Amino acid sequence: MKKRLVFAMFVIHILGFSLARAADLIELPTEELAKESVTPIFDKNLSTKNRNIITENKFDVNGFYGWALTEPIASVSKLGLSLYYNTSEHHAWGLMFAKTISGLSEYAKQLKKQYGLDFSRAPAPDTTLMLDYNLKAFYGKMSLTKKSVLNMHMIFSAMGGVVKYEHKTYPAGAFGVGQKFYFSKDWGLRLDLRVFAHSAPIPFLGNNKLKEPTPVPDFTEFKERMTLTSVLDIGLSYLF
Repeated sequence: MKKRLVFAMFVIHILGFSLARAADLIELPTEELAKESVTPIFDKNLSTKNRNIITENKFDVNGFYGWALTEPIASVSKLGLSLYYNTSEHHAWGLMFAKTISGLSEYAKQLKKQYGLDFSRAPAPDTTLMLDYNLKAFYGKMSLTKKSVLNMHMIFSAMGGVVKYEHKTYPAGAFGVGQKFYFSKDWGLRLDLRVFAHSAPIPFLGNNKLKEPTPVPDFTEFKERMTLTSVLDIGLSYLF
């Protein structure tokens, strides 16, 4: 009886060791293991890869409002129109025209009130005409309601052209980054932040020549310097 008990305990010990070894060898499928982040699985994977918005060989017209963020004296507002041709899904070439709304900034109005300086006597920017190259670097989709998809393009732009003042036209260049949100396959909202570089007249003169009743100074009396102006454009876009 004692020998049988010892033999039974030995068998139980061997089986337990074997089961423990078997447990060490159990392998679960990777997709069943817990993760901190889970990659979504779509029923139709092609829908996540295909483009909803096709721009290649299409034109893109934009009407926009521009706001000069770093212009101290002249009006900070402008209205513009641009037209692009998309040579591919990654590249587009266009022409941009903008008209500065006449007037002075709030800071210039404050200087006139406090010191009598009339900056309407200084030359102001009038129009801008630029050739614009767009690199559509990223295309993406975003769903906010789980029932509709918002398509997006992130755009880098490089521009070259001219900025016209009341008395003279200056060569200009600009670089920027933009984001385009499509409401449909045709309509979208475009945002652009650009930095313009060009020569421009300095809107200050000595001897109180900006004060009345002194004679209005000639525009040739204003010295020139290189200026950098950051501009935010917000506009409506139509693709056709």
